[in-house]
Amino acid sequence: MIEFNDGRKKMHKLFGEILVAEGKITNEQLENGLKLQKDNPNRKLGEILVTLNYIKSDDIIDALKKQYQRSGKTPPDVEKWLSQEEIDKIISEVK
Repeated sequence: MIEFNDGRKKMHKLFGEILVAEGKITNEQLENGLKLQKDNPNRKLGEILVTLNYIKSDDIIDALKKQYQRSGKTPPDVEKWLSQEEIDKIISEVK
């Protein structure tokens, strides 16, 4: 497994681990996505995994709900790739 040192990348690792734990992707698919993200740091892991056809956008929302439940924080820059309505829905469903 790839190790991360900064908070942002740890958040992504958790996101990817949730997808693996839920059976949405394999460890190999997560590794592929993280390698691509390393080469494309401006792209979010979820976006990359959707582009690779590993997951659907609904899988991102489900994983973000679980991530929010665990951390109590929304991922950094989430407003750049989800609408405010989607963010509010995630937060309201986990409270």
